[in-house]
Amino acid sequence: MIDFKTHLLEQVWEKACSIPEMDPELFRRDEQGALICKSEYNNETSIYGWCFHHLKPLWEGGNSDLGNVTPLNCTNKILTLAVYLSKWQQSTRIWS
Repeated sequence: MIDFKTHLLEQVWEKACSIPEMDPELFRRDEQGALICKSEYNNETSIYGWCFHHLKPLWEGGNSDLGNVTPLNCTNKILTLAVYLSKWQQSTRIWS
């Protein structure tokens, strides 16, 4: 199981954009342009921390297959979720 997770992590890392003059095995950019560091996977306290971002969220029937996962800086992931939840809150009348 650990080998599968390590392999998936490597494949997702390869989806991030290389940066000229920087070692692509250490640093890359996520789809929103934020710098990420390979060794900072799932480190939400690091400015270079990154995690898997599900293009189709798990709660909407998405999965963790490579085609549905992209690397994203942890801060960008939090902001993306905040926007999503804000849109959901505006379209849902829980307190009516």
